[in-house]
Amino acid sequence: MKRSSLVVIIVLLMLVFACTAGKPVKRIPRHLSAGDKQMTKGLEWYQKGCYRKSLEYFFRAYELFSASDVLDGAAMSLNNIGTIYRITGNYEEAVSFFDESYAIYSDLNDQEGIVRALSNKAATFIHMDKLDRAEQVIDEALDLLPKKNKRLLVPLLQNKGVLLTKKGLYQAAEKVFNSCLNQSHSLDPLGMASLHFAFGNLMLKAGRPEKAVASFEKALSIDRKLGFYKGIADDLFFMGLAYIRQGHDKEAVKVWKRSVKIYALIDLAREVHETMKHLTEAAQKTGVDISVTEAFVQRWRQGRLYESPCRD
Repeated sequence: MKRSSLVVIIVLLMLVFACTAGKPVKRIPRHLSAGDKQMTKGLEWYQKGCYRKSLEYFFRAYELFSASDVLDGAAMSLNNIGTIYRITGNYEEAVSFFDESYAIYSDLNDQEGIVRALSNKAATFIHMDKLDRAEQVIDEALDLLPKKNKRLLVPLLQNKGVLLTKKGLYQAAEKVFNSCLNQSHSLDPLGMASLHFAFGNLMLKAGRPEKAVASFEKALSIDRKLGFYKGIADDLFFMGLAYIRQGHDKEAVKVWKRSVKIYALIDLAREVHETMKHLTEAAQKTGVDISVTEAFVQRWRQGRLYESPCRD
């Protein structure tokens, strides 16, 4: 029955095409679309927080774009590779890739690409605690930013807010973040979650843990909908720090139990170790039983977990 229905549909489609007078569909040559396909796969893994897998596909895209001399694709790939290196703590490599991306975008006179590369480079310098250099790069990017481009302006201002937070200039940082939040309609959901997370971190550093929890909860709500596993785990981890600041140790235990399992499932050993350290201390203090969570982590260490969101 299903087979005959399919035949009918195919016949009807043939009649439609036969009766339609129009230009033939233009197909992108295979060698030009191959890089885009790998880029799309890389972005899908990136949006889950599966950075090893995304890095593989971004390199594949870079190689294919390079083979066909597609310069804008190569520049985008370099920018994305640099982003993964920044996230995973390989800062020097990240800066090199952002510089190469910047150079290609400059040759193409692509202002948006230039600003994007500079914004990511500034974020890397912030992670490296090279705050003066980060500020210089942010100012350079703001000078080059096409007018009224809120989509690029908000991430740049967010970097500035993070920079001011690191400098301990909390009031100035809050002013910048409030400006970002007022213009946040230009952001995609992932960018929105990132903004709420950064604001939560500011509130945590500024000694306002209740507001920090509220911001992390907003980020968590978005990250859950997106299936951004790394983001979910980070939101929960920092929420736990905010609960500890409020003296709500049992609440911290609850969110850290959830966080550490996600870190294990996406195979982030450093984050598992850090979260377990906090979780164990809080559990001992409160008397909460975490034996099932400890067993889960032990199974991960032994390579005995059945599922991972980062597997093909």
